[in-house]
This record gives sequence, structure tokens and C-alpha cells, in this order.
Amino acid sequence: MGAEQSTVEDDSQPATEIKKLTEVKFHLQGVEHVAKSENITPNTSLNFYLRNILKMTGTKAMCLEGGCGACLVVLQNKDPITQKDVFLAVNSCLIPLLSCNGWKIFTIEGIGNSVEGFHPLQEVLARFNGTQCGFCSPGMVMNMYALYESGKLTMQQVENSFSGNTCRCTGYRSILTAFKSLCTDADFGILRECPDVEDLVSCYKERCARKCSTDCNNVSKEPFLLELGEIRWIKVHSLKDLLRTLRINPQATYRLVAGNTAQGVYRSYKDTVDLYIDVTEVPELKDYKIQGDTCMVGGNITLTIAIEFFNEVAKSYPSFSYLKAVADHIDLVANVPVRNRATIAGNLIIKHDHHDFPSDIFLILETVGATITLVNVSGQETNISPIDFINCDLRKEPLVIKTINLPSFPTTFKYISYKIMPRAQNVHALVNAGFVFKFDNSGLLQSATIVYGNISVPFVHANVTERLLAGKNLFDNSVLQQVYTSLTNELDPDVRPPDPSPEFRKKLAISLFYKAVLSIAPSDKMASKNKSGGAVLQRPISTGSQDYEYNKQKYPWTSEIPKLGALSQTSGETKYVIDLPDLPFQLYGALVLAKAPANSVIRKINPDGALGREDIVAFYSKDDIPGDNVFTILTPLTTSEEQLFCDGRVRYYDQPIGILVGKSQEALENAVSLVLVTYDSPNVEPLLTSRQVVKEGRTDRITQYKKNDATRRGNDVKHVVKGSFDIYQQYHFHMENQCCQAIPEDKGLLVYASTQWMDLVQCAISRVLGIPESQITVMVRHCGGAFGGKITRASLIACATALAAYKLKKPVKMWLPLTTNMTAIGKRFPLSTDYEVGLDDNGVFQYANVTHYTDVGSQFDEDISPWFEQIFQTIYTSDTFTTSYNRVVTDTATNTWTRAPGSVEGLAAIESIMEHCSYASGIDPIQIRTANFSNQTPILTYMNDMKTWANIDKRKADIATFNKENRWKKKGLAVIPMSFDVLLLGPHLATVSIFHGDGSVQISHGGIEVGQGINTKAAQVCAYKFGIPLEKVTILPSHNFISPNNLATGGTIATDGVTYGIVQACDTLLERMKPYRTEGAKWEDIVKTSHDNFVVLKASGLYTPSQPGLGNYRVYGVCAAEVIVDILTGQHIVTRVDLTEDTGISMNPILDVGQAEGALIMGLGYQTTEKIVFSYEGKVLTNNTWTYYPPGAKDIPVEFNVKFPKDNPNPVGVLKSKGTGEPAITLAIAIPLAIRNALASARKDADQSNPPWYRINGTTDVENVLLHTLSDPSQYVL
Repeated sequence: MGAEQSTVEDDSQPATEIKKLTEVKFHLQGVEHVAKSENITPNTSLNFYLRNILKMTGTKAMCLEGGCGACLVVLQNKDPITQKDVFLAVNSCLIPLLSCNGWKIFTIEGIGNSVEGFHPLQEVLARFNGTQCGFCSPGMVMNMYALYESGKLTMQQVENSFSGNTCRCTGYRSILTAFKSLCTDADFGILRECPDVEDLVSCYKERCARKCSTDCNNVSKEPFLLELGEIRWIKVHSLKDLLRTLRINPQATYRLVAGNTAQGVYRSYKDTVDLYIDVTEVPELKDYKIQGDTCMVGGNITLTIAIEFFNEVAKSYPSFSYLKAVADHIDLVANVPVRNRATIAGNLIIKHDHHDFPSDIFLILETVGATITLVNVSGQETNISPIDFINCDLRKEPLVIKTINLPSFPTTFKYISYKIMPRAQNVHALVNAGFVFKFDNSGLLQSATIVYGNISVPFVHANVTERLLAGKNLFDNSVLQQVYTSLTNELDPDVRPPDPSPEFRKKLAISLFYKAVLSIAPSDKMASKNKSGGAVLQRPISTGSQDYEYNKQKYPWTSEIPKLGALSQTSGETKYVIDLPDLPFQLYGALVLAKAPANSVIRKINPDGALGREDIVAFYSKDDIPGDNVFTILTPLTTSEEQLFCDGRVRYYDQPIGILVGKSQEALENAVSLVLVTYDSPNVEPLLTSRQVVKEGRTDRITQYKKNDATRRGNDVKHVVKGSFDIYQQYHFHMENQCCQAIPEDKGLLVYASTQWMDLVQCAISRVLGIPESQITVMVRHCGGAFGGKITRASLIACATALAAYKLKKPVKMWLPLTTNMTAIGKRFPLSTDYEVGLDDNGVFQYANVTHYTDVGSQFDEDISPWFEQIFQTIYTSDTFTTSYNRVVTDTATNTWTRAPGSVEGLAAIESIMEHCSYASGIDPIQIRTANFSNQTPILTYMNDMKTWANIDKRKADIATFNKENRWKKKGLAVIPMSFDVLLLGPHLATVSIFHGDGSVQISHGGIEVGQGINTKAAQVCAYKFGIPLEKVTILPSHNFISPNNLATGGTIATDGVTYGIVQACDTLLERMKPYRTEGAKWEDIVKTSHDNFVVLKASGLYTPSQPGLGNYRVYGVCAAEVIVDILTGQHIVTRVDLTEDTGISMNPILDVGQAEGALIMGLGYQTTEKIVFSYEGKVLTNNTWTYYPPGAKDIPVEFNVKFPKDNPNPVGVLKSKGTGEPAITLAIAIPLAIRNALASARKDADQSNPPWYRINGTTDVENVLLHTLSDPSQYVL
């Protein structure tokens, strides 16, 4: 504790009068808006108000944690020093509406739209094909809008600023390229893609100048009070008023409100208190300056301002040069929109309240020896260390963090800090570390500060090791070995799933100390091969190329046409199911989940606690279902009937047991936990993986569904390779959560479902309600992403919603929160494989004995075997393979189709086997593959082309040289082939109508637009067939009356099916109009004449697997992936990917490029960052954006090249094309194999006797990599 100073409170001065308000005023799109307090609670977010009160649905809602970026809006305010306008992107889901008084807010609707004109950002994102499903697009635009309005931009700024925006569809490359085209340093290659970018910008500026000729009126910034029942919200504008407010309310529970970003991590901050005090405008808490040898920053400055200020100070003051490294570290905290609101004090308070929070701010301040100035209600100031602050009792008396005081450092001080994360940005630390080394004039250490985060809850300083180092030579290997021994004894990480293992965290912490020493060691004291170990991985600006052909003579077919509806998506005008307007008497639904492990038995469900609330209407369980308790039915694609609600025996943790219905989503979220369920505990522990089932000998859960016996066996066995392979679940992470709106009609229901399969929704609802299918109408305009997750799983949501609507005779809307999506819904099928392979000296397989176990979850329903079997044994000669295929039932949610189901797992398994065989035999990986290629495919041609195009041989040689010269950085390369079967499935129906007045055309089809561009290709084909402009064609929503009995959209086949149906329909119509087609006649005249002669100008076409001229086909491809790995941290960067994919004659090359890029990046996430972790009870612990990590914009390849072979028609494809939605995701296995190629060198460096290969066992994430480097502290030398 420091010495107390004089007080800042003077009671002789009158307090500022606080006005009592009944409303909140703010400017929205430049127009004053008033929100009445009776419609607001302290937890009413700006996002909720925009979407649900103002019905401005362009701003989306997804995670409600500040982790996805769908909800971004922009705040405009004045810089207090420069008085320049500052534009900040912020997460509207985390901003209390009550904080918005006096703010200027812009949403996607306000910056551009179809009525007043689109903003250049909206246009350029659409033109560069930077939108697919479109759900993330408004957030992307608003994030860029804040940058765009802030002044001249560089490409580096753009690349670094999208950490808070998640896109599951595009793979980010097209988004970044679009926005980089507006930068001052945009290169010619980018500008060439959209040559009229400058015209877009200049036109907008003229329009904007006219629109913004008058400024917004200023709202008073005086203190105010809002009374919300017994809760009070006070905004203060001075420290004096803040302290007085606290002093005169000694008994009140209170919360100081600034950024409010803590709610994104800990939902407990949503618990209401008596008094909320908004401190965002207290100048004493926002000051920052250099005062003597101290850098003082107010507790309430945002992390963004801290970064800017620290960078400025570091340039101007040599004694504070270390603040550049501090700024770089803070730049890794959260994401840009969160940093724009999050404050230093707020971050410290989270650490105070939750010691397990791995706060980087706390770590930095404790490392540098900063002090925190606290002020009590009497104005007395106390200086305290960060570690003392987090351990002080704030319940005894209110204390306000006034300033944080950072010391100056002489040149003899060295500061280094690290944050090691599972992806490049927007995630908390696996381990963070801070070091300060103070040297004397002789070069010996006077003292050392060693601080670690996320080791264990109480651990902060490595005190023993700090004392050990006093007076020592840091650059002495014997001293370093003493340090490692000390740290090994001192570090005792706790077990805290889903955080990584204690073994990993200890190993990483020790290696970070070594890394810090390497970063400051004199060059002459280090071996040259160790020098690169001191540097962190640096990522250059990403680039890419797209190589394809298109035929302008066949316009608009085969042309580079941006996706229809792209501008609607980028402007926020596209309406998804959750955006549909509320209807009179609108109700909402929420699933109630079983909070018990599998095999528990439900004894009683008591909803009275929830139903006793005024805003809760009903609860329904299995006992309230008038028909059958199912949400799937028997079809060619589904093999069993799954329960809608648990029938008594719990099949998996978080299985739905009922639906709670209320008057608002907010009311339901607060009431779901009040449904009390009593269980009988299970007498067995849950079995969560196939390996557990096999180990326990539960043969009743294992079904061998197929066995392929070898037809021959070679006798030249020189190498025998045995191994295993395991890969686990992947969550779909569609940006639009599962949702549905069901509306009662005279005799049935109108259902707006976010589904990939209208027919299943219709049939399943019919079964649940016991009414004819003809009384159920299903409409789907589009889905905000799906990836297979909305084929059968959407039926669960639709059936539950329909049940409530049917029984209550009122419209019911259900939207699953992200956590419910991630726990109640199944995921990708895990695969476990055991193998033994015999090879000759050329790498040719003499025999292979393989056993597969596919984890189907709690019930086998969806059959992925055709795709799995094909891809595993087609690309290579497999007549020597004896393969056993097994399904295993586990106690997890029934697994479901996920992009390229079976194919992803199958290719990963066979390529893992090939790679293992290569390392075990010493035969080159490409050679061993080509030696076993089937002569029934052209894959060798593709492989040879890749070797030339991507300069593989030279790069392999360069990598070998690099690895020889560097001990702690390693490069790796893997080249993976693919043969992906597209199986004909149907039916797919399409209907085309021509209107006689102007010759325009409407299409409705049974496919579902999920971002893949099915509507765009449908319109292109139709326009081409009729020879009319594309603008004449309109696509209607999918409707089960127009397209009844249609198969699901999935399997890469829906676009084929729909476009084939359109060709049929167009041919039928052209034949009907043939008598009235005369040479030179205009289309409009032909249509009118046909109509006058009573020609039916409507026709349908049906695609089925038996159509002549069509057949199953294969998509071939090759991917070369190169990585660089930091052996001391386990982190990596994908430095280059070259991808070639066989697309036949592409109907739309830029859409197909987008599909290929997006698929590969989704696969990259599956292979390297996305990991599902269960508790021992089977509860999913990785159920939000804080714990589950799809890749971000800086995780994609630095260089991303895509090529489609030219002059390559598909003889059995629709219009000679091939599907592109799924194949490329399978090739992402190249990335973990490239990482293993890099680690092979490191493992040999550690000990030549080490095996170079280590098996794939789940995600090749940072933990997996570091633990398999086989390095240990004895090797950490200079």
C-alpha cells in the first residue's frame, strides 16, 4: 500500500445538480431519437433496441458476446484534444442503451441503401464477391466504415482491424481484398479487379456532402438520473459527482459502467444491482500524460486510446520506449470493437472479480511495476500495486481506479511480454508472460521480474526464480539451466478444462522465458541457428491470385457476375428469419435442456417457477405432443426417427426436454433455468468417444456395416507401418443461429424456417401435430449460413416452434442462443482409425488392414458412408486394402452432416496414413502417393501440374536449407491430392414463369440459398437459355407448394439439380413459343404474341438421378500448403496455399472461387483451431466465442492462390459444370501435415533417434504442436 495523499473531495462546494430524466436521447443516422425509459432496463442493449423496438434489423445478432462482429455499429464523437471527428466500431450487443444518451450512432441502414444510394463500402464488398450468406456483411461494412471515415488507410491497417468479425463462408480473402482496394497503398492487382473504385468513392462523397450539410444538435452533457422502478441509472461528468454519488448511497449495490464489455465473458455482470453509475464522461478518469518519470493514464481510457498513446510516447521519450512493446501486446487483447470501448480499469475489475481471468492488462502492469491510484468516497487517494489491487476487498468501501502509473525505464532495463493464443487474434491467452530484466553496468542482473498468466488461479510471480536470478549472468547456459529447474519446480498449473493441459502450460511458460532471453541476448553469445527463436512470428500483408477462364460469348452463363442480392446483403436490407417482423400477439420460444449426463432418467419436470412469471405463457414437453415425438422421419437420407423431446432417459447432456413460451426473448432467457427437472442419476459413466466404447468392450454399441476384403496381397514387404488416427467434432458455426417462425392459419401453419430441407420440416411437423402435410406451408428465402447444420437439425427447431404455435394459436418465433446451438445440436462425425500397412522399397502398398470407427453420437440417423468410403479408397489403388467400416453409438448429441460429411474425415484418414508411411519408410511423400495412385483417375496429371505451377521442388529444397539453419523456427510443406465423388441425389424442382407485359421472368425452385450462389446461377442459366438480360430474371423464395417433395440442399448437388430443372423448364417454354418466334423479333414481342395465343408461359423442370446424360462424377484437386512454425510456442502461420480444383466449365468463376476459398478455410479451422471439449459428464464446455475458435482474417494463408483447370468440361454435368461447395474443405488436411513436416525437423534436432512422425489425434492446435516438438529445457541454450 502506498502513502495517502490529499483528498479531491471538497464538501464546501455544492455538488452538480443531477437532472431527472424520463428518456434517453441520441442521434441515429444524424437524426435525434428519443427512447422512453419505461421501455428500457439496464440490460437493454443497443442491439436489442435497434432490432426489436425500432425494427432496424440490418444490424444482426448472433453471439451476444462481442465475439462475432455481426452486431457492429459506429459511434461518432469528437477527440477531446484535436476536436476531430472520431469514428469507432462498437459491439451494439454489449452497449446498454442507457449509455447512449448524447451519442451519435450510425447503423448499416444509415450509411447507404437502395433508396438513397449505396455506400462505396457496400458496393465494393459486393463487387469483390465478399459476401456469401450475407449475415456477417453488415458488420464487416460497419467495421470498415469506421476505418474509412477516420482518414487515409493502409492495407496493413485494414488487415489488422477485422479481428472482431467472423465470416464462415468466404474465407476472408475476398473481403480483405475488397476493402484493401480503398487503401492508399492498394496494389495494381487489387485495383484491376474493380477498376471503378475511385468513381464509387467520389460519387458517394458528393452525395454525402449534400446529405450532411447540417450537423447534429448537441445533446446536453449534464449529469442525469433515470429511475427504472427500484433501479437507478446515474450518469456523472466529474469525479466529484461520482464520489458523492457513491458516498450518499452506502447501502446500495452498485456498478460503474464504462465499456460494459465484461458481459461478453462473464454473464454474471448482467445481474441487476440497485445503482448503475455511467462514468464514461468523467474527465479525471480519461486523462493521460507524461508527468516527470511517470506515464499516467486514466482508469477509464479505452484500450484503443492506450495503444495510440503508448505508441506516441514510445517514439518521443526514450525512457518509455518499452511502451511500444506494451502497445503491441494490448493490440492482441480482444478485438478492435471491444478495445474501442473496453477500459483499463474495467479489465482490472474483471481480474479482481475473477482471478482465473487471464488478463493481459494486469500482467503488463504487474510486470512493469505500475501502480494503481485508487480514490475512496472521501477523496483520499492510495497507490497500490496491481497484485494488491486484485486481492483487496472492494466490499468494505467503494474504491475508484483513478489512474494507472507506469514507470520510466533506463536503458539497462529490458521489457518483454508474450501472449500465446490458439489463433492469430480475438482470443484470450493460453499462457501470457511478462519479463523485466534490470542489468547493472557489468551486465549482471540486478533483478528480474517474471510474471505468468493462466498458470493457476493464485499464481502471478515466479518469486523463487526471481530471487535466484539476482546477481547472475543471464546469458550463461548454466544459469539458464538453473532457471529452468526452478521454474519446473515453481510452476504448478491447475486442471481447468476447456483450457489446455497443465503439461502444455508449464512447457510453454518455460519456453517463453527462454524465448525472452534469446530476444535480448547479445548476438555474439548465441549460436546462429538459435537466433531466430527470439523473434515472434510476423505475418506480412496477405495476397492471392485466382486463375480461371470464362466465355464472354456465353454471357451471362460462365460469367464473373457478383452474387444476386449481394448489395442487399452488404446494405443490411436482406431479411433472415430472425429479422421477420413481429405479428400481433407474437410469442417466443426457448428450448429447455436436460442438465444431466446421458442415461439419467427424468422423474419430474416442474415448470411452475417459470410459469409463475407474468411474461411466461406455456411450457410443453413430450406429454403435450398431439402426434408423434419425432423431428426426423425415415427417408433415403435419414435412417431413424429422432426424439423431439426427451422421452425420459436422457441420451446426452443438454438434450431438449421441452419448449418454454413467453412474450419476449429476454423473458425466456431469464426464465428457462426456473424449469426444475428432477433426475435419477445414471449407474454408468457416459462414453463420449469411439475409443472409450471400444476400450470398454461395448460391442452392443458397435455395428460393422461393411467390410471390403483385399483381392490381392503383395509379397515384397520391406516396411511395416502401424498407427492410428483420430479426428473429432466440428461445430458448423453458421452466423445465423437456428431459428424459425410459425404462424397459425385457418387450417394449419405457415412456417418460415431457416432450413436446408423444406420437405423434412413439412413432414416432421405433420407427424408432431398429427395433421395432414397439406396444411403446412414452408417458405425459405435464404439461410444465413448452414454448412449441413440446417438439413435435419433445423427440423428440431421448426417442430418445437410449430408445436407451440399450434397449441396456442398464436405466432411463435424461436431463435437459439449460440450456447444452445453449440450444446443441443450435433456436429461433424468424429472418426477413429487403426491401420497396418506393408510397403515395398518404392512405397507401393503390398497390403493394408484398416478399421474405421465413425462416431454417430447418441443415435444413428444420417448416413455418410457413401462419401466416406469413396474418398478413402478411390484415389489410390485399393485392391490390397482390407477395410472394416464401423458405426459407434456414444453419449453425445446425434452427429449430423457438416460440410463434406464423411469426405473430410475419409481424405484426412488416408492422407494421414500415406504421410505416416512416408516418414516410416523414408520415401518422399509425393513419391509414395504417386506410386499408389489409381490409374482409373487423372490425379497424376493434377499432381504434376501442381509441382510445376507451385514450384514444389525448389520450395522443398529451400525449406530444407532453412530448417538446417534454424533450430527454433521450422518450415514445412505438404502436397495433398483429392478425388471427391459427387453423387446424384434428387429430386430438385424448378419452376419458370414468363410475364406477358414486359417479358420478365420469375423463378422459384426447391433449392435453398445458403450463400453458395444457387440463385445467381439459376438466374444466369435462365437468362442464357432465353437470350435475355440478367436483369429480367427474378428469383422468388423457395416454397413447398411450388417445389413440393424436394430433396435437401447439400452434398454439392443442389445447384446442379436446380439449374438442370431450369434448363428443362426453359426448353419446354421455348418449344411452346417456337411457332411465334420470327427472325429479328424482340423477346418481349415473342412473349406477348405467345400469350395472345394462349400459350402457357409457366413450366417446371425436375432433376432426378435417372435423367439421361447425367451421372455421378468426381472433382479432382490438389493442395500445396506451406507453414512456418515457432517451435518454442507451438504457433504457426500458413505462409502459402496453392489450390487447384476441377470445376468443369464453371457457371460463375468468382462464385466458385469463393466457394473453394471458404471451404478450405473452414477446413483450416477444423484442422488447426476448432476443438470441442466435453466435461466428464458429457457437457460441451466449448460453447461460445470465448472458448471455440473458428479462424479469423489473420489465420488465412498469407499467399492464397486458386486455379481452375481450363478447357475441362464435365461430360456428365449440368451444362458441363461441376459442384464446388464442398470439395476444397477436404484438402485442408494439407495444413496439419505441413506442420508435421516442419516438426519432423525439430524432432530430429531434439534427438536423432526421435521418430519424425507423430499421429493426428484431433486438432493440430498450439497445444498439440508444442507438446510434440519433443524439445525440453535441457536444449534451451544460447
